[in-house]
Amino acid sequence: MIFFGGGFIVIKLSKLVLNVLILVFILGLVILGIIFGSKAVLKYMYPIKYENIVEKTAREYGVEKELVYAIIKCESDFDENARSHAGACGLMQITPETFEWVAKYHAKNKDLSGADVHKPETNIKIGTLFISTLIKKYKNEVLALCAYNAGMNALDRWLRENDEFKKSADTEHIPYPETKEYVKRVRRAKKMYKKLYFN
Repeated sequence: MIFFGGGFIVIKLSKLVLNVLILVFILGLVILGIIFGSKAVLKYMYPIKYENIVEKTAREYGVEKELVYAIIKCESDFDENARSHAGACGLMQITPETFEWVAKYHAKNKDLSGADVHKPETNIKIGTLFISTLIKKYKNEVLALCAYNAGMNALDRWLRENDEFKKSADTEHIPYPETKEYVKRVRRAKKMYKKLYFN
């Protein structure tokens, strides 16, 4: 509530209005970046954080660091306290099931503790190890990102049921709209990180 003199005006912003305002702000930043060619605006929108952890784990697990940054940007926008309705947490939005699978699949990583999954170092390590494993398994970044977002079981089912997707393995043939949009966002962010920082 905001009080003016003896009266008051109640301001109630719905989630939709708030999201529209945020979108307008972001679009404004993008337009400023385009008009002025300002890398500073784009770097504000696509920051580099947790650099030492990302560099180390990306190198250790053979993943492009711009891909790790892109996943973090799209999953949590660098909010280490982010939580999803599905129980995923942290920078790379790791679910308890994903943590257990990674810990079991990579038994040599005895230093991984489920209690620490929300901590940036553990979360980035698990997320990077997971995407690395998916890239090796599917031998394709688009498929790996589909599995990261929707799960391996869903991806395997799509590949069995959708010949077009199986043949092309491109974003346009991803059968689930949410995953299709996720993969496109991550790939756009990856290109932006490469252009801004690693070109």
